[in-house]
Amino acid sequence: MKFNFGDFRIPVTFFKENDEDTPEPNAVGQVEAFSALCFPYAPSSKDIQILNANGIKQGVTIVIPDTRGEFIPTTAMTAVISDYRYQGIEWNIIEVRPDFDNDRFVTIVMGAMQ
Repeated sequence: MKFNFGDFRIPVTFFKENDEDTPEPNAVGQVEAFSALCFPYAPSSKDIQILNANGIKQGVTIVIPDTRGEFIPTTAMTAVISDYRYQGIEWNIIEVRPDFDNDRFVTIVMGAMQ
């Protein structure tokens, strides 16, 4: 799939665990790690195999511009896509695939939290 920066129109927000040291027990929660514009699409057959291997029924694949190290998504993070089609869904990041050929984009396979 070929992408141009004009294809990225849908906001996505990534969250990570709050690693702030607090005296309160279980006061971990999540904090916003990064926001970007993405291009979401239905998972490919390869992505569906990855989702099935993790026991996930609902998934989406997104592409974001590569930030050159400013933000590196990990499977410990979650994400929220700000679009009416994905309203109320918090996604677990299942796989992150940097684009080593062109070094322009990052593909992220996500599954819905059940």
